Amino acid sequence: MKIVYLGEYDPSEITLAPIKVGKELFKSFENLGHNIYYLPYFQDGKIFSRIQKLFGFEKITDRVFRTGIFPLLSFVIKFKPQLLHIITPGLYYVPLFLLRFFFRFKIVSTLHSINRYVIPQYSSIKGYQKFRFLLIDYLLVKFSDYVFVYSEREKRYISLIYKIKREKIKVVNNGFNKINLTKEKFSVSSPLKVAFVGQISRKEKAFDLLIKALWQLDINVQVSVFNYYKQKTAIYSSLKNVDVHFFDPLNNSDFRKQLVVNDLLIVPSLYEPFSITLLEAMSAGIIFIASSRVGLVERYSSNLKRLVFKNGSAEDLVDRINLYLEMDSDQKLLLSSEINNFTKNYSWENISKEYFKTYNDILKN
Repeated sequence: MKIVYLGEYDPSEITLAPIKVGKELFKSFENLGHNIYYLPYFQDGKIFSRIQKLFGFEKITDRVFRTGIFPLLSFVIKFKPQLLHIITPGLYYVPLFLLRFFFRFKIVSTLHSINRYVIPQYSSIKGYQKFRFLLIDYLLVKFSDYVFVYSEREKRYISLIYKIKREKIKVVNNGFNKINLTKEKFSVSSPLKVAFVGQISRKEKAFDLLIKALWQLDINVQVSVFNYYKQKTAIYSSLKNVDVHFFDPLNNSDFRKQLVVNDLLIVPSLYEPFSITLLEAMSAGIIFIASSRVGLVERYSSNLKRLVFKNGSAEDLVDRINLYLEMDSDQKLLLSSEINNFTKNYSWENISKEYFKTYNDILKN
């Protein structure tokens, strides 16, 4: 299969989830022997010139080339792909929609979030930037042959917001890289150790909701906050029973080693299409509590859904924490084993096979 991936690319290990998804899928398809290229753009105007954005071409690594608009068009014309997959959105891919009519390739776009929903609800972006993000979403949804999302809720939102057929929207999975790390003991001593992953200033991550819930507990709590870059920290540690510790960005191995030290991973997000971090934690058998708005929870069994709390409800979150606190060690180990077993089908190797089947179905239509 001849495939071109389009979107931002970062060779470093510490990077945003959408970029990580593209890199892992690209690597999997390359290892499976498919004829595939990854073509990021000269995205950052503070680093790259207008000339580079139009005519630039540079090799990043094997089969990964940063291209300006005209070299991108030239590459696609010469390579003649069967499928273009836009991994992260951008306006510079719009000319490819016109090119499609002449070269008969299919275009797939992944929406890692729905800007038409997120920006009015949780963002302070205004003016040109807001218009640009909304325009990109609109163009990708309307003119791609298929749109990939991570939950049935996202599929429903997009279908209603953009008035497109549900058959055009595919719900896909993310994967994770397994490492030999498993949580084997669950402490019953104080303080309760809770992990939170995300940028605390982003409203949809609901860090304040987490703190509000933890303040209601009658025990001391130690919260470890992780993020992909160093963030400005608020002062929470002097308040009541909650002590907050912020970690500098960690590579994947060190991050999971720190994560497994905690008793619970709590994902309180008001909006979270999937959450690779939650999947990674589950693979180590870490017990979690997650909001009903986290897309991954749609895949859970009824038993694991006991760990899902009602979106935005601090009281329901407290109830789930108390459910965990009431478990004895044997119950926690049994639950941990079930959590670990859930992740066994989510390796990138398995997920790439799912994508390959979906790509084939798309090309047949």
